[in-house]
Amino acid sequence: MNPRLKQLLSRGIPGSRRALRELSGKNWLLCESESRLSPAAIYLENDLERVTEVMEDTTLERELGRIRGGTIEHAATIAYRLTEVDILEGSLYKGAVRQPLLRKSDISRKKAELQLIEDAAIACTFYGSFYFGHWMTDDLTLHLAAERVGNPLTIARKRYGHEPSYCGLFGIRQNFVERAKCKQLVIFDDFGQNSYKRERYELLRSRLQNGVKGKGNARVFIRRGSSGSARSLMNSEAVETLLASQGFAIVDPEHLTVEEIVEQTLGADLVVGVEGSHLTHGLFAMADGGTLCVLQPPYRFNNWYKDFTDCLGMRYAFITGATTEGGFVIEPDRLERLMGKLEIRTQV
Repeated sequence: MNPRLKQLLSRGIPGSRRALRELSGKNWLLCESESRLSPAAIYLENDLERVTEVMEDTTLERELGRIRGGTIEHAATIAYRLTEVDILEGSLYKGAVRQPLLRKSDISRKKAELQLIEDAAIACTFYGSFYFGHWMTDDLTLHLAAERVGNPLTIARKRYGHEPSYCGLFGIRQNFVERAKCKQLVIFDDFGQNSYKRERYELLRSRLQNGVKGKGNARVFIRRGSSGSARSLMNSEAVETLLASQGFAIVDPEHLTVEEIVEQTLGADLVVGVEGSHLTHGLFAMADGGTLCVLQPPYRFNNWYKDFTDCLGMRYAFITGATTEGGFVIEPDRLERLMGKLEIRTQV
């Protein structure tokens, strides 16, 4: 292993402060923890040697665990009921204990009227407030859990461009709150990719498939937009030309409505794209047992989508690019080799 990989592997994970859940008067189990066998990711030899840095919210150890597979312990889903909780400036407060649900930069400077709420459940997450992909995977599924135990609340924030239309297709009715006093509030531990999470993914996927009519395309390349962290595919034209020659439809979510995106991606057997939130469009629309193939910048290696493909019984593949001025490149010959490897796996 090269020295840089060793350095990344030794990076520690910061500890956490006292959690709001510790102050709950009642908690109950929605799904027990579960062990499940995770398949290894599909990738080319020496791809790991190309990695120079991981995404800031993960570690190399976590990424290696994801792509190598094995028996994975998935955390339980637990609900906690608290009393006398305040919602202020993007956070939940009970006494001196705080749980942030927005970044400081996203908090409105205008003071909204204080609401008095009798009984509610939190239907949003911290990461879902600024990553569209996490909103799709974490917040939407959490909303379904919150609906079953109380009045779902979402901390007021700027909405994503495709958010209203997705909520319409998924049958999600958001209730945005900026400042409130809650007599009773339910919060959740819901990060485990357990069977209850899969049940909610499948419900959302079913609603999407029933809400949009169309066949879609068997193979889809989803373009990454201009927003988000820098991970520019500098030879995107060459990559798209290769994929188009192999029957891929090129989908550009930044210039399409949700209905148009779903019409293009619905039932896809293979979805390809640069790592990022835009790939969630494919995750919810692609076929059962389909494959998600992620083009990885070597300086921002991140395989969090494998958590979801594993949960849904899908396959996960990736290819690591090479750093170049302004971003990274994916060599067409290497991508073609990986496509061939996916075809072989498909025929097995």
